[in-house]
This record gives sequence, C-alpha cells and structure tokens, in this order.
Amino acid sequence: EYSQTKKLSGNFAVNRGKLPFPVQQGVIIERFGEHPHPTLKNVKLPFNNGINISTKPGSSVKVVFDGVVKQVIAIPGYNQCVLVQHGQYFAFYCKLAKVGVKVSDKLSTGDIIGTLEENGSTAVLHFELWNGTTKQNPELWLEK
Repeated sequence: EYSQTKKLSGNFAVNRGKLPFPVQQGVIIERFGEHPHPTLKNVKLPFNNGINISTKPGSSVKVVFDGVVKQVIAIPGYNQCVLVQHGQYFAFYCKLAKVGVKVSDKLSTGDIIGTLEENGSTAVLHFELWNGTTKQNPELWLEK
C-alpha cells in the first residue's frame, strides 16, 4: 500500500503542468488565492483554496489522475464534493449535482466522477489540489 502511494505521488508530481482539465471545456472564472473585491475598495474576498471553472450545465467532471475516492460529502454552498487521493496528493471536486463514484473506488485518469448542475446558462466546478495539507495552485498543475 505504501509503495503504491509513493509511486502515485511520484507520477503525479511529474505531471505538474500536464494534468488534463477536469471538464471538457471550461474557463477559469475565479483564480486561486486571495483577491480584492471587484467593487468594494479594501475588501478582500475569502481565500480561494482552488479555482472555479465555468462550463456548460450538465457537464461531466473527470478525474485528473489515477487515484482512489477517499470521501464523498455534501458541503453547504458547494453541493456534492468528491475527494480523490493520488498518493500524497489530493484532488477535491465540488459543486457536483450528481456523483457516480463511492468511497474506495479506484479511478483512472479521465474517469467520470459526476456531473454539474443542469439548470442555468453555466455551471461551475470548484477544483482544489493539495499536497498533503498544503494547498496547491491548480492552474500550475493543469494543462494550458
């Protein structure tokens, strides 16, 4: 189990800047980190632990790397969330309307983990990446 974790971590780290986008097509509408409020001076928005990607309603969300589902939880304001472990790295996918995986499922890159809201003109995926307990900027990991 440990050597598998180590192997996955090594493979994951090598793919920095090469991981596939978690949705077919999307635009990053909110970046990682702390940002000033768009209209209120001296007001900072809450720190964004990940990125928000705007895409078509009902879009499938795909896992960015081989891994194991560690948690499937509902969080107020984030709808359903799926936490996938890739060795010491974790990817967190939020704002899913439907989830098609369960805890301990083994996933391969590109497997569908769920779908986003179907109503409205756009749907948003909130996507986080962690190395252990350290937040990563997902934009540095995803393919441009």
